[in-house]
Amino acid sequence: MIETQTETAYLECTCGGERLHRLTYVHGCLLTIVCDTCGKTTAMPRELVMGQYARDFRDRLGRLPARLRSDARDHPVRFAVGLPGKAIGKVGQVLHEIRLIART
Repeated sequence: MIETQTETAYLECTCGGERLHRLTYVHGCLLTIVCDTCGKTTAMPRELVMGQYARDFRDRLGRLPARLRSDARDHPVRFAVGLPGKAIGKVGQVLHEIRLIART
């Protein structure tokens, strides 16, 4: 599952006063802020987002061995059968997240 989330918030905008804005995140890293009134889009600096994403990715990789060990121990057949598809899916997810960040 791709960890892209959107939330709304009332923020000050150049179009006059507090307006509703859409905030888009990838794995908790803020990518863009879009004003629903005037459409002004503010993209976070790519270097900042990539730095945050890289730290989050390192943390996720650090937790991976324990998760794999637990899954293999608890459900060995399901783990063995599902591992190739899961691995391919995760690689696709990470590539998609990086593409989203690169577009900002």
